[in-house]
Amino acid sequence: MTTTTTVASRRGRARRRRRTTRAAKGEGAPESDVRDDATTRRARDDATRAGGARDDGGLTRTRAERRTQDVAPALESDWREFRAQLLARERAVTPEEERARAAAVSEENLKVLETQNPRLAASAPWAHVIGAPEKGCLLVAADHEFRMSQQYFHQAVILVLEHHENGSMGVILNRPTQYDMGYVSGEANGPFAKNALYFGGDVGDGTVSFLHGREDVKGSVEVLPGVYLGGYDSACELVQQDGSTCHADEFKFFARYCGWAPGQLESECERGVWFPVAAAKELSLKQVIQLPKPLWREISELCGGELEEMARKAYQTYEAEQAFSLDNLDADERATDE
Repeated sequence: MTTTTTVASRRGRARRRRRTTRAAKGEGAPESDVRDDATTRRARDDATRAGGARDDGGLTRTRAERRTQDVAPALESDWREFRAQLLARERAVTPEEERARAAAVSEENLKVLETQNPRLAASAPWAHVIGAPEKGCLLVAADHEFRMSQQYFHQAVILVLEHHENGSMGVILNRPTQYDMGYVSGEANGPFAKNALYFGGDVGDGTVSFLHGREDVKGSVEVLPGVYLGGYDSACELVQQDGSTCHADEFKFFARYCGWAPGQLESECERGVWFPVAAAKELSLKQVIQLPKPLWREISELCGGELEEMARKAYQTYEAEQAFSLDNLDADERATDE
């Protein structure tokens, strides 16, 4: 298959994924449907000035109840999960089958997470490829990229913190360093002294940011549903005052970040450098030190299809290389003994 054909095929899949995204958000509805819904609501409101209306079953509903029932499922919670359900239906996969597959992929990692952060482990993992990068998505590096240069991006998983007409920025989720926050901050007894420091990217020397899943941290900004950035003073107070319910390991710290110029990230995704992925918040928030299955591999397998095959080939090659190295080591040892 030629490169031109491959890029065209990827763009076709991207257009289909964008249509699914718009459907999940409730965008792109036919004008006639919108007018019909508006007419129905006006007629219903005119018939119920006293605050109630008869539904098809003859039961009285208040205006508040009608408003609740009229809200699309995608708006009641994380609309990204609703989009994931739509994609599963397109593949003719039942929710039970998809949950079972995801549980099998993440089984060993979930066991570790249960000891580290039981609250995160309680939610089922999920991930799927989307048509274009967006704020709050993950970027999964193609395995053939960054082997010779910028190797910190090889098999990297990046959380996109900002994405707009002025450019994009994010942090690498799976590059822990040998340093902890106590060493970096000089506060050996601080509330986050033992927290690992991750290498977030190659931009912004001297900057440190952190992610968490706590909505009660004042001054933080929501990056995607359930994932927040910042609010250091408030986080310190919560950990120091209530260490029994707010643990330091719920916070993930990053030195520096990744940055893209306007249009650069879209271009790199179209060229196959990155796969934009929507995923469960737990995959962004959990610590990735000594995971049985590396985060890049876990997310690729959760996505299935092209990414799962990419991960299978990558680790098949890695395991073969490891076996070859061990065979050579054994041969050298035998030669030495002789």
